Amino acid sequence: MTNTSQRWFTLSIGIGFALALLMLGNSVANYYWVSQRIAVEQVRKDLSAQAVAVDKLLQNARPSSPAEANEMLEQIRTGSNGRIAWIQLRDGRDTTLAGAGLDVAPTFSAEVIRSKMRGRQAIFETRSTRGGKVVVEAFPIRVPAQARRASVQLAGYEPAASARGAFGVVEIAGYMNGAGNVWPLQRNLLLNSSAALALLGALAMMRVRFRSYVAGLHLASQLAHARRVQQDLLPAARQARGDFSMAGESAPACELNGDFYDVFQVRGTGTAVVLGDVAGKGVPAAMLASVMQGAVRSSSWAGSGRRHVEATRQLNQLLCERASRERYASMFWGYFAPESGVFRYVNAGHLPPLLFSATAPGTVHRLTSGGPVLGLLNGARYEQGERAMANGDVLVLYSDGILEAANKADEQFGEERVMAVVREHISGTTEEIRNAIQAAVGAFSGNAAATDDQTLLVIRRTEA
Repeated sequence: MTNTSQRWFTLSIGIGFALALLMLGNSVANYYWVSQRIAVEQVRKDLSAQAVAVDKLLQNARPSSPAEANEMLEQIRTGSNGRIAWIQLRDGRDTTLAGAGLDVAPTFSAEVIRSKMRGRQAIFETRSTRGGKVVVEAFPIRVPAQARRASVQLAGYEPAASARGAFGVVEIAGYMNGAGNVWPLQRNLLLNSSAALALLGALAMMRVRFRSYVAGLHLASQLAHARRVQQDLLPAARQARGDFSMAGESAPACELNGDFYDVFQVRGTGTAVVLGDVAGKGVPAAMLASVMQGAVRSSSWAGSGRRHVEATRQLNQLLCERASRERYASMFWGYFAPESGVFRYVNAGHLPPLLFSATAPGTVHRLTSGGPVLGLLNGARYEQGERAMANGDVLVLYSDGILEAANKADEQFGEERVMAVVREHISGTTEEIRNAIQAAVGAFSGNAAATDDQTLLVIRRTEA
């Protein structure tokens, strides 16, 4: 990841943090604001009903004294089950006629009430008291002209004849505690807050893990490069030489390949063939496979049986001394001597390649001579084997990933199936034989992902 990409990532994380915090703050603010509005509206609805009750009671009962009026208002307040903080009855000149509950000064003056009445506006506000937050609302009550002189004179009060004193005011304060159904709001607050907190947590985790993520990308890039290098070290998938045609392919089970194969010309001899399989998979196996491939290329092992056996012994000694016990390897390597028409080889613990005879159709030779696997037994002995190779003969080499490919019943593909496929396509080109074996393995295993590296090499002698 480039520095520019890292800066953009950091900026994106910062923007995400800001948006998550904004979402969380907005959810809390919306809940508080809307829940207050719901509570206020619910309390006002209750206060309106209480004001109607007060008006009807005063009109019907017509109390004869302030004490009687106070008692009536107290009965109404007590009957509200603690929802009402106070009730006050005042006239249009701000004179308190009766009251019940908390002893507080009037909330709204007569002038404010008149102003609100002219604008047809509701007269209410919220206040804080020692008992909690309340909604206070004033309800003007018009007094009919014909009823003024007959009205009860509360507190020795004589109603004014002017218009400014021609109304009374019922001021009621109701507690907001628990008013309104805010569960839907609480549910939304819970969901939104949880989402915002989850987003913040995810962004924090992404920021903390960012370095590991970048390191992982770098490692993935290095592995991809190493895989390309591995592929470049392999010979061309198809090639034809003066005495051989060949088709090969190696498919790793994971990022890197623990198998390798090579076909090349040896000066003064003929064509050399090698196929190796390191135990295990992944990077450790791939590194050891590269070391072995380099050793095969750099060693002057072809040309005589003694040198061939000695090179195999030295390679075994190298792996025993430098590689861990888990990193042993099997390898088949040999060369063709054109002057004698003989293929000489050493099989170091590898699956025996199959040599199909062109002169005796159906005859198959298994090339087994050699010794144990490399890197496991210090001082192991090896011998060189040889087999005549006539024009048209086909040599098939493979790693254990081919034979051990399994179907759903856990049955392995096996050597017999390889033989059957090759016999069926023996008249085809080496590429056709290779493709037929690969197709048969895929069909047998249901095209399931390979659990081991799969390498296949098909060689045909084309000239006597």
